[in-house]
Amino acid sequence: MVLRPAALSAAAIALITLSAADVKGHWIVIALFGAAVLLTALHLVPLPFDWWSSLPGRDVIVAIDAAVGLGPIDRPLSMSPDATLNALYSLCVPMAVLLLAIQLDEDGHRRLLLVLLALALLSAFFGLLQAAGSDVTFYPMQTETSGLLANRNHQAALLAMILPLAAGAALAGPGGRRGQSWRGLAAATLGILVVPLVLVTGSRSGLVLLGLGIVFAGLIWLWGQPGRLTGWRARLVDPIAFAGVIVALVAVTVMASRDKAIDRLSQEGEGLRWPVWQSILDMLPTYMPWGTGIGSYVEAYQLLEPEALLRPTFSNHAHNEMLEIALTAGIPGLVLLALAGLGLVIGLTRAFSAKAAASASATLSRLGLGVIVLLVIASATDYPVRTPIMSAVLAIAAVWATLEVRPRAAEDERQSRS
Repeated sequence: MVLRPAALSAAAIALITLSAADVKGHWIVIALFGAAVLLTALHLVPLPFDWWSSLPGRDVIVAIDAAVGLGPIDRPLSMSPDATLNALYSLCVPMAVLLLAIQLDEDGHRRLLLVLLALALLSAFFGLLQAAGSDVTFYPMQTETSGLLANRNHQAALLAMILPLAAGAALAGPGGRRGQSWRGLAAATLGILVVPLVLVTGSRSGLVLLGLGIVFAGLIWLWGQPGRLTGWRARLVDPIAFAGVIVALVAVTVMASRDKAIDRLSQEGEGLRWPVWQSILDMLPTYMPWGTGIGSYVEAYQLLEPEALLRPTFSNHAHNEMLEIALTAGIPGLVLLALAGLGLVIGLTRAFSAKAAASASATLSRLGLGVIVLLVIASATDYPVRTPIMSAVLAIAAVWATLEVRPRAAEDERQSRS
């Protein structure tokens, strides 16, 4: 009740202070986000009866309208306008974060990095309390050891981000290169402490994200060293040693019988995931090419839900973002998703090239890209970015990902002049 109005107010203030230079520096992110907002809004525009009734899968709505005597009324593309309006309203949180973040200077981004790291650590702290038996919760329905979030998979994704966030803070945190070795030691310590917390969440996807988090933390650290191209093999010692410690911690955690995630690997999987995904694939031809309307997954899925999958509970999301976007946003949504994926690949190629600088801006760009990759992987089996916290994290990561990454020669020349 408070978050979204506050986010709208913050977005309005951010628009007042927004400059052309801010937009120019992050136009790709703004364009993609604006297109997503526009597409959602278009799904709410009333259409003449002849238009919307001819859309795929609308026969049942036409029949219901006729049965209750409504006749040929205007309706939007969305099969559940209230749900689509809620989806549009939910975008105010990442919009506010995006508009504010693009106006920060480099020092502001350094401080924002520490704030985000502190948020992740706070969630880790509450997850630790819950693992120790505390009944502290923040939602009416919340899985155990999920910290500030309601879902163990979302918590595991946030915890896995601590690894690259800590590496980024060690390199690009306030103070520049002064005290970097001490910050690096602190980052490694945080990473070591996070591993058992990811395991006790019981999230199987968290195991994959943990491994990716370690990889990105190592890459961010390596690419953040000015002399990485001379004697780079020597610089592999630290990441390899860190990975060895992680493996040892995993083994200790398993032996201590707190390895819920690993234990769940040997259990029967969440049996409904695959059947639900298959049923969504079967539904796609019914609703293509325009989809059912962004946010309308629950209502659209229930119309064609197979009897064999009926349960006392309902499917609130597809637990696979590509499938849900395909179902609700159709071809236009998939095109936006493909454009975002292309931008991610280009960004990774640019930021992790051999010629990329080791500046704070470049480090933040690599960090943002790493966080986005983690969220993409997490979204293959869940819906983390549909929560306010993780949508804000995605917005910050997208801004960082589009920060300038100069070639090393240009960066060295710039620093020599300053």
